[in-house]
Amino acid sequence: MFAQIFIAALRILSFRAGPQDLPFDPRQTWPLMLAAAGANVAVFVQVLPLSSAVAMAAAMVAGTALVTRSVLRARGVPERFSQTFHALLATATVLTLLMLPLFAQVAPMLRQIAEHPELLEQPDTLKLPQSVVLLMNLLNFWNFAVTAHIFRHAANVPFWVGVIVALIIAFVVLFVVAFAGTLAGTLFGMG
Repeated sequence: MFAQIFIAALRILSFRAGPQDLPFDPRQTWPLMLAAAGANVAVFVQVLPLSSAVAMAAAMVAGTALVTRSVLRARGVPERFSQTFHALLATATVLTLLMLPLFAQVAPMLRQIAEHPELLEQPDTLKLPQSVVLLMNLLNFWNFAVTAHIFRHAANVPFWVGVIVALIIAFVVLFVVAFAGTLAGTLFGMG
């Protein structure tokens, strides 16, 4: 079953399929949530304490679920939640894992900036590898476009409405992740 989900996710990533092409199996929700959260923890823990990384990864999954359920209910198609949520989790996991080696190359510089914020006043002293940053931005843009594509199919809306939904998800998830990271930092005494 997981192989079918992976193949469907690759087809969605190439814009050749939609969430309706994923096998309907609510039992896959937890494994996909753990995979998505795990991929994000692997990225975040490179620059954050483990408690903050876990809290932020869990918040990303929860924020995605919240907006997905809300949008599909508003469109009158709540029965599409499982496949839509699974498509979002599976595609995000693949793209996050692709970003992992790229992020590992910029993480040391980000940790250095976190330890010495005054380095931001001297931009010539820190040079991020431009090709790596470009690839990371392309992966983020691809993720955004895939999210819009998924919602276009799931909510029966034009692509531009899918783009608006993807923007809403980005803002909600950003807010929830920032809150979770701050809360974890406060509770565990770490940033």
